[in-house]
Amino acid sequence: MTTYAYRGEEGPSGGKPGRTPGEVKLAGGFRPWKSDGLATSRANLKYLVDNGKLALEAERWCIDKNRENGWFFSSGLDEETAYDTAQYFYRFDTTGLVQKPWEVLGKKDVPRMKLFLDSNDLDMATKIAVIWFARPKELLVMSPVGVNLIDLRIKVKPAVWQPLKDVPSP
Repeated sequence: MTTYAYRGEEGPSGGKPGRTPGEVKLAGGFRPWKSDGLATSRANLKYLVDNGKLALEAERWCIDKNRENGWFFSSGLDEETAYDTAQYFYRFDTTGLVQKPWEVLGKKDVPRMKLFLDSNDLDMATKIAVIWFARPKELLVMSPVGVNLIDLRIKVKPAVWQPLKDVPSP
């Protein structure tokens, strides 16, 4: 069974920044500001955990959501958490992403945080995410999510998902 996380985004309007599905496709999908690929995402997680900064940076992201603390991008574990009223609504495949013990990273515990990977070995994981205790339905994704894993729904009607790869590029 396929499982999903969800993400709502507004397009550019009234002088406000935003992006269209074509622009998301052109960018290669979703990724945190501070990651240019999977190796960087793995290194970022190790850095934050090893330096005791993961919970602080997760809190900053949840509150501010700006590039300076862009170790993550936000998604919801259900549609309502993910701003399902946004102009563009996405879902992406999280199949295989399960909670792992912090021992995977050589730590007994990382307070206020939960770790999610699609492998028992961070070096083999292709899906990396965490959850901060204060936002239990907000999945903070640290790994890139490629276009091939993303579906799009524009507004609520029609309630039909289409693969992002089939959306015209700008």
